[in-house]
Amino acid sequence: MADVLFIVTAGSQDAQRLDSLAGELADELGEISGVTVGAATTAAAPGTKSGTALEIGQLLVSGGALSTAAWAIRDIVLRFLARGRAESVTVRHGDRDITIVRPTDGQVDGVVDQLRSLFADD
Repeated sequence: MADVLFIVTAGSQDAQRLDSLAGELADELGEISGVTVGAATTAAAPGTKSGTALEIGQLLVSGGALSTAAWAIRDIVLRFLARGRAESVTVRHGDRDITIVRPTDGQVDGVVDQLRSLFADD
């Protein structure tokens, strides 16, 4: 499966805070067996020394069984959001994405279905 992009959104778009929040989420997602988490990068601006730049507040997550890990991913993201430090997490795979905010109890099961659909192999 291709990398899946996780984007953390917080009320304050302060780079240091977003980096800290993304690191917190990365640590938790990295505990899922078979899942690899790394920093998202982009091409650096022309004229800079480095060829790549980090995307603050963004993570690349990969693993062969992401769709089977949808329950664990959902639980981690919901706990992360419940702590109230981030407003939402957007999960993007290719040109499709879902944005997870603090859902009501009735919406929680729907999040798993949406994640499984998003992670389904093309």
